[in-house]
Amino acid sequence: MIPVLRPATPADAELIAALTRAAWIHKPANSSGHRESAKSVRANLLEGDAIIMELGGEAIGSVRLYPVYQTLEDGTEIGPVALEIARLGILPAYRGRGLNTWLMNEAMMSATRRGIEELRLAVRNDEPGLQRMYERQGFFVDSSIAYSHANPDSPPPITMRKYLFDRGPRVGTEL
Repeated sequence: MIPVLRPATPADAELIAALTRAAWIHKPANSSGHRESAKSVRANLLEGDAIIMELGGEAIGSVRLYPVYQTLEDGTEIGPVALEIARLGILPAYRGRGLNTWLMNEAMMSATRRGIEELRLAVRNDEPGLQRMYERQGFFVDSSIAYSHANPDSPPPITMRKYLFDRGPRVGTEL
């Protein structure tokens, strides 16, 4: 069965919140995904976009995308220069099928349609498996990135980026 990916609307806020809480079921207890609410999702949708994944008519995952702007020395904002990936999650019963790659590919397509050349994300320090998964998808650790949606109740996350167009060898290199 082929997944269907669709843009989320504000009417999907409760669905996305429920998907996130269910997808975070095995995450550490202090992960903010456990406290996801329709109100917080609606606020997130004012900042950016979300994509919902459906399989056989059932919503099984989602991801959020936030535009990142650069502030110049004179205070001028330019961009967006990147898309920040957040809350990418697949329900546990559907993991291990490569479905997260479908969501990430849709995020890359969204960035490309907007003329954005870079994706950014963050991984909790206590989830090395996630870091390796993203590295297999072409992301590399870059501690110079400020991640805007980090959980203040957790240690600072590992920040990662991926250039959507070749900028030379970066894989496995920390800046």
